[in-house]
Amino acid sequence: MKTQRRRKHVRYPSINKRVRFLEETGYIKKIGVKKTKAGFQAIMYDLAIRAYLSILLNSINLDELVMRIDEATASAIMAAIACTTWY
Repeated sequence: MKTQRRRKHVRYPSINKRVRFLEETGYIKKIGVKKTKAGFQAIMYDLAIRAYLSILLNSINLDELVMRIDEATASAIMAAIACTTWY
């Protein structure tokens, strides 16, 4: 993160807090452990399906999606949304 020009002042605790939140909410998942140059073990993460879906939904036109899907798919999406508790 610190190698990116605009992110030179990002603190480790801030990154750690965000990574823990993303893991707890299911957006990233642990995929392994890697040994660092300093001899420590660092956890390696990957995006979870939930993250990919979020990125995809953010980049598409929902009206166009609704026009392209069939009745069964529309029904499945409606059922999934209806079963979700909204706050």
